[in-house]
Amino acid sequence: MRLSLRTDYAFRVLIHLAANPDTRVTIRAISTLHRISHNHLMKVVHHLCLCGLVTGTRGRTGGIHLAMPPGHIMVGHVIRVMETQGEFMAGHAPSGDSRFLAADARPLRHLTARAMDAFMAVLEDMSIQDLVGSPELVRSVCAAGAA
Repeated sequence: MRLSLRTDYAFRVLIHLAANPDTRVTIRAISTLHRISHNHLMKVVHHLCLCGLVTGTRGRTGGIHLAMPPGHIMVGHVIRVMETQGEFMAGHAPSGDSRFLAADARPLRHLTARAMDAFMAVLEDMSIQDLVGSPELVRSVCAAGAA
């Protein structure tokens, strides 16, 4: 499975907000820290707001924060709301990509569907709080932004 940059950025935002619950966090600060396009990150945060995962306050003293405790935001849910259903769940390559995908082979479709369901079931039991509780993950997210 391959997650989009949009989903990667969403996790960076959610992990950053969960790790800094009492801090006013701006999109600009996260985009600078992770070297992500500010405009692209604004679109990701907007989508997270529409999905009810993040809330924001505009203006000079504004910022973003989690809309609920990080223990209530499940990793599987984030993936489902951020990924394009057709490409992620079916496992199809983007148009023009001629590489073979196992999900495209008729005899393997039921196996890949079962594997994806099992994979997502594991992720539905893992929360953003679980990710923040992993110092290695938080370090790798911060290091990836600094790279």
